[in-house]
Amino acid sequence: MHIHARRRSISFSGRTVTIKAAVKGLNYKKHTFTVEKISGIKNIPPTAFKPGMLVFEVNGASKTIVEDVPMYADKVDMNTFTYGGMNSKHVKELEAAIRKAMNG
Repeated sequence: MHIHARRRSISFSGRTVTIKAAVKGLNYKKHTFTVEKISGIKNIPPTAFKPGMLVFEVNGASKTIVEDVPMYADKVDMNTFTYGGMNSKHVKELEAAIRKAMNG
């Protein structure tokens, strides 16, 4: 499962989650973690003025904000996937699949 939104992308392979964030230039920062390292997930739905956020609590992961993002990209840490209203349904499906893998 793969979703691309707001200069970030998230992929879920069934056991691992990968979040990529665009940084200045033609580069991406990448953070990959297994479902065993996830201690919690919080999904904050988008509003008219703010993007939605799928926030992962990942044991041992850095909470440093990605500062060198291009214009119109969100300054959040690599444990957070930001998305717009068009992706809400897909993000809910992704969240359900990750929760199922965590409990299974």
